[in-house]
Amino acid sequence: MRQGAVFITVLALLALAGCIPGAAPTLPPVGSAAVDAARSTCAAQGGNFRALGQSLLFCQYQTDDAGKTCTRASDCEGACLARSRSCAPLKPLAGCNEVLTDRGQTVTECLQ
Repeated sequence: MRQGAVFITVLALLALAGCIPGAAPTLPPVGSAAVDAARSTCAAQGGNFRALGQSLLFCQYQTDDAGKTCTRASDCEGACLARSRSCAPLKPLAGCNEVLTDRGQTVTECLQ
């Protein structure tokens, strides 16, 4: 009988150890707290936090090679614009845009 009581006591102590603050991993923020955290991270990295419609929030950055001539996606920090054959001023681009792939093919890329 005594061994059973010791076992139950040890089991209870182990269960309570899981309730100690800091013992469990911290869960990521959700809802408005997650949006606030994303907005803060974006600003700290030099981006502009933007909303596209009512459901898409994203961080947009200015590129260092805006306007530079390009023939494929890898020529640019962001996208290579198909029509002008120049590097886009922002990344990512909002809406639908014709851009060049790494093979130099024109495709329509959409962020909506």
